[in-house]
Amino acid sequence: MTAEDRAILAPAMDRDAADIEADVAAGRARVLRFADGSRGVVRLEVTPTGQRELVLVACAGRGYREKVGKVVAAAKARGWRVRAHTSQNGIARWLEGLGFREVERVYLHE
Repeated sequence: MTAEDRAILAPAMDRDAADIEADVAAGRARVLRFADGSRGVVRLEVTPTGQRELVLVACAGRGYREKVGKVVAAAKARGWRVRAHTSQNGIARWLEGLGFREVERVYLHE
């Protein structure tokens, strides 16, 4: 992950930045770089039942609704499910508009 990637993705990565950067450095996640400067971080996981899931870890930049739609279409064409994480209600509504449904909420007490 470059310094430019980090700067663009910082708001989306928030407190998880160190973990996300470690996943990218280890090859467990990948940075998507778009011509307009937008960025995304994705990782491929396999569920206990063998289902492949593309996880949208962090996204930042303009026009992301269209980009996420294309990423979802590409994943679906490969037979993969797509999962996204967010703690923001506005992003959750936006994802629901793209066909996602909420399946989990996680709360942390520090």
